[in-house]
Amino acid sequence: MRIAAGMPCRERPVPTAQALTTEQYAGRACCSCGKRLTTGAVHRGFARGRQGAHVLDVEVWSCP
Repeated sequence: MRIAAGMPCRERPVPTAQALTTEQYAGRACCSCGKRLTTGAVHRGFARGRQGAHVLDVEVWSCP
């Protein structure tokens, strides 16, 4: 899927849980661009994923 360069992080598709970095998985970084989150972060829902019998679903946040 191609993402427009000027598209804000809050409008980009939520990645899968496997595609997240450690900081993104912990909710400390934007799920779209990876920048550190401060005030005004936007709740994006859940990044879904599985590894065998283990569910990797996690809440994700993005830049405003």
